[in-house]
Amino acid sequence: MKNISRIATSILLITSPHILAAEAKLTGVVKDQHATLPGAMVKIVGTNNSAVTDFNGRFELPKLSPGTYQLEVNYMGYQTKLLSVSVKDDEMKVLETIFLNASNTNNEIEEVVAIGQIQRGEMAAANSQKNASNIINVISSDGIGKLPDRNAAEAVQRIPGISIERDQGEGRFVAVRGLPSQWSSASINGNRLPTAEEETTSRATAFDFFPSELIEFVEVSKAITPDMEGDAIGGNVNFITKKAPDEFTLNTNIALGANELAEGTNYSASVLYGDRVADDKLGYLINATAWKRDWATDNFEPRRGNDGIGIRRLELRDYTGTRETYGLNGSLEYTLDQGKISASAMYGTLIDDETHYKHRMRFDKDRVEVQHIRNELITEMRGGELAGEHYFGFDKTLSWSLSSYENEFRYGDMPNGEDNSYFVVRFDQKNVGYVGLEDRGTGKNYAYNEVDGGSDPWNAISNHLPNGFQMSPSDTKLAWVELYKVFVNEKDKIVFSSDFDWQLDNSLLLKFGVKYRDKERVAEFADEFYAWDSENYGDAPTLADFSLSDQPGRNDYLNELSIDYASQFSQVASTDALAQFWTQNRNKFKLDAGESALISNGGALGRNFDVNEQHASIYGMATWQANEQIEVLGGLRLTQTDTEVSGFTYLADQDKVVESKAENDYLSVLPSLHITYKMSDMTNWRLALTRTFARPDFGSLSPGATYLEADNQLFSGNPELDPTYSNNIDVMFEHYFDRLGLVSAGVFYKDIEDPIFQSSSIGSYNSREGVNLIRPENGDNASLVGLELAFNRDFGFIAPSLESFGVMANATFMDSEMTIPERDDVVSIPRQADELFNITLYYDNTFFAARLAVNHKGEYIEEHGSDKQSDSYYGDYTSVDFTTSYQINDDAMVYLELNNLTNEPLMYYQGQQGRPLQVEYYGIRGMLGLNYRF
Repeated sequence: MKNISRIATSILLITSPHILAAEAKLTGVVKDQHATLPGAMVKIVGTNNSAVTDFNGRFELPKLSPGTYQLEVNYMGYQTKLLSVSVKDDEMKVLETIFLNASNTNNEIEEVVAIGQIQRGEMAAANSQKNASNIINVISSDGIGKLPDRNAAEAVQRIPGISIERDQGEGRFVAVRGLPSQWSSASINGNRLPTAEEETTSRATAFDFFPSELIEFVEVSKAITPDMEGDAIGGNVNFITKKAPDEFTLNTNIALGANELAEGTNYSASVLYGDRVADDKLGYLINATAWKRDWATDNFEPRRGNDGIGIRRLELRDYTGTRETYGLNGSLEYTLDQGKISASAMYGTLIDDETHYKHRMRFDKDRVEVQHIRNELITEMRGGELAGEHYFGFDKTLSWSLSSYENEFRYGDMPNGEDNSYFVVRFDQKNVGYVGLEDRGTGKNYAYNEVDGGSDPWNAISNHLPNGFQMSPSDTKLAWVELYKVFVNEKDKIVFSSDFDWQLDNSLLLKFGVKYRDKERVAEFADEFYAWDSENYGDAPTLADFSLSDQPGRNDYLNELSIDYASQFSQVASTDALAQFWTQNRNKFKLDAGESALISNGGALGRNFDVNEQHASIYGMATWQANEQIEVLGGLRLTQTDTEVSGFTYLADQDKVVESKAENDYLSVLPSLHITYKMSDMTNWRLALTRTFARPDFGSLSPGATYLEADNQLFSGNPELDPTYSNNIDVMFEHYFDRLGLVSAGVFYKDIEDPIFQSSSIGSYNSREGVNLIRPENGDNASLVGLELAFNRDFGFIAPSLESFGVMANATFMDSEMTIPERDDVVSIPRQADELFNITLYYDNTFFAARLAVNHKGEYIEEHGSDKQSDSYYGDYTSVDFTTSYQINDDAMVYLELNNLTNEPLMYYQGQQGRPLQVEYYGIRGMLGLNYRF
C-alpha cells in the first residue's frame, strides 16, 4: 500500500502544474493573407527556446518564466516579424494570429508582395523541410493543385526519390528510393491502411482510389523516427487529409475533359466546406469529390513457351472502360480548456467498368482465340478516428487515438449478381495455318524475336497468318466461359496509439508511446472454366450466332506501330449480350475442373487464405537541443508481430486438399539516431542512423499455391519466410535561399538482411509442361547505395524581372546488389530502379501560372529468373505533363491539365527490350476546369 501511495504521489508531482515552479506557455497561429503557414520558426530572442509551426500553422512555447520576451517569427520568402509578449505566472497565453507578409526579390521591408500558388506551395515545402528534426520532403495542397495529378499516388511522384507504379496509365502504388512499394509504408494521418487489390497479395496499399483533392499535405520521411511505425525500409509517405479550418471556408471545383483513345466526356467535381462555431471552439469540415473518366489502352503481349524465349501466343488487347472515383472526408474538432478532442471519417472508392477484346494468336495450337471480357472492379475504403490531446501543466502533453479502417476489393454484378467475376467468353477458329514459325526441338511451333535469331522485331511481331486470311465468325466456335473470381477484405479492427510528450526544459524533450493494431484479412479466389454441354445440347454456338460489330477503337488500334493488326481482326459481340446469353443458358454449360483453379483441385490455394495479425509497439525517444546549431534525436522502438495464416495444402500423393495453418511471430528491435547541424540559418547538415524492416507479404506466407491457366504460371507461398531488415545510413546537405528555393545533396546506404525475392523457374505442374513456377524465398544479404540531388529556385537571383520564372529539379541514382540461390551472378533488388528524376519549369506571376513537368523512372527487375536473359523487367518510363491556370479574381481560377503528352508506353520485357512481354499505350488526356472560392 505504501508503494502505491508513493507511485500516486510521483504521478501527482509529474502532472500537476501547481506543485512545480511557476511557469507559463505561449500558443499561437502564423498566417499570411490567404492561409496558415506550416514550418515557420518561432523563437524567443536570445535563447534556444523555439518551436516550429505544424501543418495547421500552430505553435507552442512551453516552460516560460513570467516576464516579457521578444518573439521572432521566420518563414523563408516572408519578412521576419518581431513582437513583444508578456506572460504571467501559470498563464497559458493564446496570442492573436501572427500575420506575415511575403518579401520581394530586393527584400524591401514592410511591402506587401503577392506570390503565386506554385511559389506558395514551394515555400511551405521548403520551410517544413528546413526546420524538421529528420530527413523529410513535404508537398502542400498548393503544390498538388498546380500539377495534373489526380490521385494520392500521383501527387507524390514529383518528390525526390519517390516513384509510382501505374495501372492503365494512372498511379497506383507508391515507392521510396526505387525500392519495392511493399518495402515502404504509405499512411493516411499517420496510420498504415489495410490493403485490398485484385492481383496482388502484398502489403502495399493501392492509392488510386484516393483523390488528391482530399489531401492537405504529403510528408515523406526518408529516415524514420522512433515514434513512427518501423516497417518502412524505403521510408514513409504520409498523406495528411484536410482538417477543420480556423474560419469559414467554401471551395468548389468542376472540370471537364477527354482521353485521346476513348470516346465520351470526363468530369470531376469537388466541394470543401468548413467553419468554426460555439465561440470558435467547435470546428468542422466536409470535403467531397467525384471524378469520372472514360479511358482506353492498346496493348500487345507475347507469351513465351517452354524454351523460355519462343512466342507461343501473341495477345492483341484492346481495352476501353469508365472509371469513377469518389471520396469523402469529414472532420470535427472541439477545443478544451486544456487540449482538444477530434473525430474524423473518410471514404474512398474506385469503380472501374472495363470492356476488353483480345485476339490471341495461338501459334502452338494453330488457332485464333477471340476473347470477350467484361468486368467491374470495385475498391472501397472506409475508416474513422477518434483522437484527443490533453495538456498537463505547461510541459506535458498526452495524445491518443482510436481508429478502425476497412479496405475491400470485389467484382461488380457482371455477368450477373451471382457470378460476380472477371467475365470472359472465348471463341476459337482452328486450323488457321500459321506461316513462318519454327520448332527448335520443343515439339511446338513458336515465333522468335530478332534478338533470338528469329524474324520478328520487338515492335512489329507478325501475326503469322497466311496472306489474305480473314476471320470467319461462322467457323469461330464458343470454347468456354471463364469466371475469374477475386474477393479481398482487410480490416484494421482496432488501431490504438498513445504518446506522451514531456518538455523537461527548453533544450530537452522526452517522448514515449505505444501502438496496437488488430488486423484481419480474408482472401477468396477461384478461376472457373465452363464448357458447352454438347452431349445434351448439340454443337456449341459460333460467333456468327450473335450480333457483331467492330470493337471500340479498332480503326486506330496500335497505330503507334508500323504493323497493321486490326485489318485481320474478327468482328465481336457485345459483352452485355454475352452476359445475358450466359445467364439465360447457364444450365447448358459444365464446369471443366481440369482447366479450373479451385480449392478442390488444389489450383487456387495460394490466394484462398485468412490472416489474423497483431502488431504491438512501444517506443521512447528524446530530442536534445544542444545549442543553437546542434539538435540530436534518438530512441528505440520495439515491435512485436504475431501472424497466423489459415489456408489449404494440396497433398499430391493423396490427391486431396486439407486445411492448414502457419504462424510467423517475431520481435523487431529498431533503434534510430538523427543529428542536425545548422551551419547557418540557411544551411543544414543531417546524419541519420536507423534500423527498419518489412514484413513478408500476406500471399507469400500462404501455405498453398495458385495456377493461372491464362499465364501458365504457378504461384506458391512460403510460410517459413523471415522478415526483411535494413540498417540505414543517411547523410544530407541542405542550403536554402532567402526568398525561394533550395539546393540539397545526400547519400544513403542500406544493408539489407533476408530480402524476399520471387524465385522463377520452368517446370511441370499437374501434367502441364513449361509451367513458370514462382515462389518467394529469402535471399542472402543485399545492399543499396544512392545519391539524391535537388535544386529548386526561381530566377529572381539572375534579375528581378525573372522572379516569376523558376525550375524544380531532382534526381536519385541508386545501385543495389543481392545474391540469390542458384544464381552465380549478383543481381539487383526486385523492383529497384537505378535512376529517378524530375524536371519542372514554371512561370507564376500570381495571376497566370504554367508548369511543364517531366517525370522519369528507370528500368527495374520485376522477377528473377535462372539467369539474366530470363529476368523480367519493366522498362524506362518518362511522362511529360503540363498545367496552366489563370486567376480571374481573388475567388475564381480557371485551369487546364494535360497528361502524357508524349504518349509514353509501358514496356515489360524478358532479359532485354527486344524480347517484350507487354507493351501498352495510353494516349493523351486532359481536363479544363474552374475553381471558385466563396
